[in-house]
Amino acid sequence: MPNRQNQFKKLLKLITDERLRKSSVKRNAGDLLGATESDKGRVVNSASFRRLQHKAQVFPLDPNAAVRTRLTHSIEVSQIGRFLAQKVIEKCGVEKVSYKQLAAFANVVETACLLHDIGNPPFGHLGESAIKEWASSKNSLNLLGDFESFDGNPQGLRLMSFLAGYDEFGLNLTDALLLSTIKYPWSVETQPIDKQRKKIGIYTQDYKNYKRCCKAVGWSKGKVFPVTRLMEAADDIAYSMSDLEDGIEKGIISIDDLAEHFKEFVPSKDEAEERGISSKERFITFKTEIIRESVDEAAGIFVDNLKEVLAGGGGDLISDENKMGGVVKKIKRYARKYIYSDSSAEHIELAGRSVIKGLLKHFERLLDSQKISAELFEALIERDMGRVHQEAENFDFEVRLLGLLPKSYCDHYKMNKRGHESIRRHHLIVDFIAGMTDNYALETFQMLEGIRVN
Repeated sequence: MPNRQNQFKKLLKLITDERLRKSSVKRNAGDLLGATESDKGRVVNSASFRRLQHKAQVFPLDPNAAVRTRLTHSIEVSQIGRFLAQKVIEKCGVEKVSYKQLAAFANVVETACLLHDIGNPPFGHLGESAIKEWASSKNSLNLLGDFESFDGNPQGLRLMSFLAGYDEFGLNLTDALLLSTIKYPWSVETQPIDKQRKKIGIYTQDYKNYKRCCKAVGWSKGKVFPVTRLMEAADDIAYSMSDLEDGIEKGIISIDDLAEHFKEFVPSKDEAEERGISSKERFITFKTEIIRESVDEAAGIFVDNLKEVLAGGGGDLISDENKMGGVVKKIKRYARKYIYSDSSAEHIELAGRSVIKGLLKHFERLLDSQKISAELFEALIERDMGRVHQEAENFDFEVRLLGLLPKSYCDHYKMNKRGHESIRRHHLIVDFIAGMTDNYALETFQMLEGIRVN
């Protein structure tokens, strides 16, 4: 037990109130709890977080408000994340650690969970694939390495640390929180050889800020931050349950189907009738038991391997190698087979992929640097029509396309310390499309195609 306590105290030292930019909020020196509460407030009050209410978890554009969106899923993940943090504290048996330190730790886990999906584009993984395919078709530009590896993870870090705020520091979250959200702590250029062809978690433009965060908290670059392990476990547990519940809500599966596959956790129909338990109660019993046991097991694995976790290792907390990890993985496989493949999810996702590719096709005309030089693009953004009309071409359509882009995104494009103009221009377009909600992406595509006129 003393060794656990010592290791846990080392973990707590990584949770600091340092930020990329010194906070403008006047706070007592060393007010770590206040800093982590401020982080949570910045997230839940951000437009990027609110947009998650119109991004699908599994079923895009579903009219049933009981079916989860990325927002409701993220809130559920955060609740499990906080429960997991509390279990870790309990199992470490900490002594002589202040309440504020422990509460700050739980806050960081909870807020990292709130942020875990914030960079996801419209229409989920098929939206990601559409952007990657588009970038791969244009690799002759030799500029698109980040976009060929496009993913919600690096896009989320870009939002948090740059795009979502009024200056170059985004929401200006604490360094520890930013590190807690990075599942894959490398960029295209720094990706380890054994991780090639796998996901990245940091865009090239954002790697400088990542290094600053590591230095500030005393963490090694390229290593998974300990809190990230807890965030990933909470996500695994939450969406294994939520996908089943949404499947039942939509009538794709039934509680009897689950009882057949997960006998150990779901009361049988006969047992339910004997006890007078409804179908809803049967699912709640199943859900509660899975979450409780999975959290307890994941917290135990985290604590038992804390020395390795603090070295940047430790592996997944939800794994087939463990009892409850194996159950969660089995549930995920079941969902892939019976829920994700249902036509109500697949057909709209396939249509969504075409929507994203169509939007990119329309907006890519703004990316032709031979037709639209950096100087002309700036004039278009500024609506300096005197400079625009000096050119031989008519740019009326391009001006209208640019009119759709948020001013804040255009302002961030003009921050030229962020790299070559062409790369910044590509990010501007991808940022806009990736930030769309499912319904706004569909409406914008229909408008540009002439299908919708209001």
